[in-house]
Amino acid sequence: MAGTVRVELDRVVHDYRRGEQTVRALNQVSLSLEAGRCVSVLGPSGSGKSTMLHLMGALDTPTEGRVLLDGTDLGALGDDRLSDLRRARVGFVFQFFHLLPALTAWENVAVPRLLGGEPLGAVRDEAVALLERVGLGTRTDHRPQEMSGGQMQRVAIARALVMDPAIILADEPTGNVDTRTGEELLDLLTGLAHDGSGRAVVMVTHSMDAALRSDRAVLLTDGAVVADGAPQDVVATYAGQGGAR
Repeated sequence: MAGTVRVELDRVVHDYRRGEQTVRALNQVSLSLEAGRCVSVLGPSGSGKSTMLHLMGALDTPTEGRVLLDGTDLGALGDDRLSDLRRARVGFVFQFFHLLPALTAWENVAVPRLLGGEPLGAVRDEAVALLERVGLGTRTDHRPQEMSGGQMQRVAIARALVMDPAIILADEPTGNVDTRTGEELLDLLTGLAHDGSGRAVVMVTHSMDAALRSDRAVLLTDGAVVADGAPQDVVATYAGQGGAR
């Protein structure tokens, strides 16, 4: 599976309206992201990082160009098929966790399977096993308000894994945790790309230290790719632009 292209952006342009103005968030971006690798996406605020992540996850559509997941052109799918693809093939990890406060940790992990019509009880064992995998085996019945930020992010990662997705998209996954917890989460995320599952992990980050933990880094500036390759080289370019640590 290693080397298989999971996600491809082909000359992608994305425009949006801001009042009377049209703003170009992405400008002719072409990338191929492979299975078994963790890729970090760096860039200043407003550079197009989150827009690119949303396009990869079929949360938005390009103004021009194509986004392909496992060879399927997302632009050729209707809303129902896009919804099914997002649930089954893409795992999302957000900075602010987006856990449901009324549900326990294992119930939050089970949610994507419930949306597919499976009964809650049938998913419990797998949800608990995933929480054990991310180091939360003793917190399965705790609710979000009873957990730390790092623990909630681990629940979110377990939830992203419950459908065994082809790609995990993480938007600033260490942005709301302390340094030590951030290091542990990075170990977990990079490990998910290297566990033999054939998964691609894409992580948007402002942190050069986080980017250095990945296999490959991409630097966006004003919606365009200005560097792509070895993390140390891309981080050096970002630092030269004044990128924050």
